[in-house]
Amino acid sequence: MRSGETQLHLHKAAALLEHAVISVKQEHPEFSRVEIAGDFRRGCELVSDLALVAQGRKSTGIEDTTLRLVVTDKKHFGASLLEATGSADHLEQLKTFAVDKGYTLSADGLRRGRKLIASATEEEIYQALDLQFIEPELREGRGEIDRAAKQKLPALIRDEDLHGILHSHTTASDGTETLEAMAEATRRRGFDYYGVADHSQSAHYAGGLSLQEIAEQHREADRLNNAYNGKFRILKGIEADILADGSLDYPNDILEQFDFVVASVHSRFKLPKKEQTGRIIEAIGNPRTTIIGHMTGRQLLRRPGYDLDVDKVLKACAKHGVAVEINAHPWRLDLDWRWHQKALDHGCIFSINPDAHSIRELDHMHWGVEMARKGGVPAKRVLNAMRLTALLAHLARRRQMS
Repeated sequence: MRSGETQLHLHKAAALLEHAVISVKQEHPEFSRVEIAGDFRRGCELVSDLALVAQGRKSTGIEDTTLRLVVTDKKHFGASLLEATGSADHLEQLKTFAVDKGYTLSADGLRRGRKLIASATEEEIYQALDLQFIEPELREGRGEIDRAAKQKLPALIRDEDLHGILHSHTTASDGTETLEAMAEATRRRGFDYYGVADHSQSAHYAGGLSLQEIAEQHREADRLNNAYNGKFRILKGIEADILADGSLDYPNDILEQFDFVVASVHSRFKLPKKEQTGRIIEAIGNPRTTIIGHMTGRQLLRRPGYDLDVDKVLKACAKHGVAVEINAHPWRLDLDWRWHQKALDHGCIFSINPDAHSIRELDHMHWGVEMARKGGVPAKRVLNAMRLTALLAHLARRRQMS
């Protein structure tokens, strides 16, 4: 917590910046455009640089306050936005790349000698350098410029690419809303399916489901699905605790009753690295496991993740076809985006889920998408970017394998 004293969770930074944009527009009606920049625009999981770029009649530089406000004119807006967005590593590498091509790049724009080549938009700056446009989330100096030069950057996932959610809670465990209320709220948000995944029986602190409660929830899901008449679907899932020996929290004949299983660690956080890694890999090897939930267990600004060999776990997920969750809760955002490319390289698929315990928390999905974008994840590698029919076929194949 002490290490993050100057940092904000994404959702809190979003509220502050949205308010700041409104305030700046009210105080400066002469500004024709105000855009959010800084590390929030890059989708960083924690935000310390609250920055805006405003378009006025002329450039007035930077006001150093709690909020960093860059004022520029229309002609230089793109260059100023690029500079104010960062990161420092990306800008340094981009400027070196420009020099190698005979240009100079600054907040004033891209120049060849004294001639201004591009400055009005970011797109024209990258284009003038023969680079594929680099989305803000990728601008961290981690090889994105080389990939852009080869036109090999992926088409990043978008909010509208997701067709459902596969990890959420109801009043049956520790949620605040009923199954019907959560499903309806999900449907109203334009999704095609709602995957309920309440806690399993060992999670006494969270009201984990008994066998009787599982049967009751499944009957309720069937009733609601009959009423939806194929226009929306509730999928029957469970967030099954991974026990200390790597087994899941119910016997196999119970697990087989679910459409999907999210396997998660909720206890024994301090096991030695080898044991913790082996425990999770054992759960991944269970053919009834569909998704590994919040893999490292971190809570941002609150606690670090488990001592875990993430690379070994990702290899196991790829081997067994188990999806890696990108838990969209802004306190988690787990798996960390820095591991996403490694997961993609191994052949993993992902699942972006809100871990919602209320209707309002369903909207956390956006932060999961931001993390996936930052990790370079395309929609084709995300489980719940599948349409319902394709997802049901995928889940059926997994059950047959088991």
